[in-house]
Amino acid sequence: MIRWFVLLLCMMATLPARAADCPHCPEMIALPGGLGRLGDDNAPYTVRVDAFALARTETSVGQWKACVAAGGCAAKASLRWPEDHMPMTNVSFADAQAYAAWLTRVSGKRYRLPTEAEWEYAVRAGSQTIFPWGTGMEEGMAVCQHCDPRFDRRPAPVASMAANGWGFHDLNGNVWEWTADCWYPSHQGRPRDGIARTEANCPKRVVKGGSWYYVPHQSRSASRVGEDARTYGYDIGFRVARD
Repeated sequence: MIRWFVLLLCMMATLPARAADCPHCPEMIALPGGLGRLGDDNAPYTVRVDAFALARTETSVGQWKACVAAGGCAAKASLRWPEDHMPMTNVSFADAQAYAAWLTRVSGKRYRLPTEAEWEYAVRAGSQTIFPWGTGMEEGMAVCQHCDPRFDRRPAPVASMAANGWGFHDLNGNVWEWTADCWYPSHQGRPRDGIARTEANCPKRVVKGGSWYYVPHQSRSASRVGEDARTYGYDIGFRVARD
């Protein structure tokens, strides 16, 4: 019994630290820097990522409402899933940036959207497989089409599925998530330091992770799509990063 207790303490000690910077701020998980895989499952692109923090869950409707009430975010005319515990969707790239800017003002710390490299570093959590948990979709791990009958036609409340090895929920599936990167069809020629690959006024941004609307293949850790930065839809959301 003592041996198992010691083992449990050791496992807990290896988990990244988590904390919220203000009453309305999301819970953030601080990650050390390191080398990460990026992109194609058969020929990954290696990048070095500096230390950063990422929200434990996707931004929720309740968190968005707090930003709206404070004048930092625009109210949406309609919310398909208005419950506070649901992921905030129907937001454009600019909407997500506005929320991050509001958190920066109220917390005094720099919030932003994660780079694609940071996002994939967090979802993999040190794994080398197609999904953080293995090579195929498993029940209770992600919200995607035909993955769970409860959520075939809608997202799940944030943190409904099991966390990955570093404590993050729903990076695989549930809703697509905006990143800071401009869209390029491949990673060829991108910086290897983990910073965002950007250009002035790029029309498309990278979204990651798949969603409730798409098949399991789109929820792979490497999955990526280019979306018009003005796009908003019921399966696109975001989570924030912090320096």
